[in-house]
Amino acid sequence: MEDEIRAAAFLWIREQFDAHGGTIPREVLANGFDFHGQKITVIGPAGIWKPKQFETIPLSITTVAGGPYDDSFTNDGLLVYRYRGDDPTHRDNVGLREAMRTRVPHCSIFAA
Repeated sequence: MEDEIRAAAFLWIREQFDAHGGTIPREVLANGFDFHGQKITVIGPAGIWKPKQFETIPLSITTVAGGPYDDSFTNDGLLVYRYRGDDPTHRDNVGLREAMRTRVPHCSIFAA
């Protein structure tokens, strides 16, 4: 079911991107969307976000310009996202590694 929710989230984000002229308000992302009677949140209070319906792999990662973390962008426009804290076994860090290992897509959100 995670794959279905993830695909629905990407479609919903594209719709919101178009509806809001390319910049989706944080409140819209935080409120999320309905998927078969379940509320799916796209972002939350933590930068690495996994909706309650997901087991391990996050749906989104959020970074902020001038934020407290050493996140950056490559020349290709890809986000280089730093671990949460120093613990490689933290569930968020495990989820990011699993996403990379399995090549499961996630949303990268940049907040200005």
